[in-house]
Amino acid sequence: MLKGLAYGVSLTGVMLISAGAYADAPLTSLRPVPRPTVIYLSPSAMLAPLASPRPRARPVAGQSETTIANAVQVGVIEKAISDDVANHRTLIGRKEQKNEVVAQAAAFISPFAALRSLLPKKRPKGLQVASIDPKTLKTGKPVRYRKKGSVCGVKGIRGYSVARVQGKISGCRIDNPVRINEVDGIKLTREVLIGCEAAKSLYSWVRKSAKPAIGRQGGGLSKVQTIAGYSCRNRNNKKGGKLSEHAKGKAIDISGFVLKDGSTLSVLKDWRSASKGPTLKRMHKTACGPFGTVLGPNANRYHQDHFHFDVARYRSKNYCR
Repeated sequence: MLKGLAYGVSLTGVMLISAGAYADAPLTSLRPVPRPTVIYLSPSAMLAPLASPRPRARPVAGQSETTIANAVQVGVIEKAISDDVANHRTLIGRKEQKNEVVAQAAAFISPFAALRSLLPKKRPKGLQVASIDPKTLKTGKPVRYRKKGSVCGVKGIRGYSVARVQGKISGCRIDNPVRINEVDGIKLTREVLIGCEAAKSLYSWVRKSAKPAIGRQGGGLSKVQTIAGYSCRNRNNKKGGKLSEHAKGKAIDISGFVLKDGSTLSVLKDWRSASKGPTLKRMHKTACGPFGTVLGPNANRYHQDHFHFDVARYRSKNYCR
């Protein structure tokens, strides 16, 4: 009896306790609530733009490096923040990092960087310009020089004046001699002592004839191989002969030509060549006019290895062989 009463009390107590707990319990289990979305970014990811920024116009002169950094980086960050808000994402401390990013961006800009591209400067006056018109090789444009360093009143004849030359033989003399080393931008391999009349003829021939005749072969004419100018002697070095025009500073001897690629045209080796001979013959022929006398390998055995040009004229006519 007592045991049964005790059991009943105990059971009743349990039932009373269970009734109290069930009073607050829901009838059905609730669905789980999703955890709030929070994106945790590393410091480097926080500083990186979410999208590549559009290129901005070059700043005007006078803006400092910091100003440029602010304009670029602040715009990138503000765009990223607005994109985050639109996508309902939270970027922890993104706005607080703005000033730090701007400072870091300014530090990366080189203090030597130009704020805008520099305008090209004008070419100084007096520099040498191209002497051959690239569109046509029939005529050549004269090289432009400063007056200083030129002789015979022609800027394209480069050299210097020397004292009057008087040889041991009567008639060997040059009243107004010059030593020339370049004509119309073409170097002479050997400095030549000569009179101005012959120097001007050489200048005219190089500019109007020699350059166009060679054209673009080997990159164009670079040097003239000169072997003789003034020389107090008789013609062909014969004893008792007539005085040579070399003795009067009116003649010049040329053995060949050097091209810009280093190749050469030799009167001795190439006059009868099928490939180079026509160019040499054309230069020889066009010298008849600027010079009164033009001699080459076809003239005699004394001129097998060079051209002889002088300004003497026979009976007011040219003598060209």
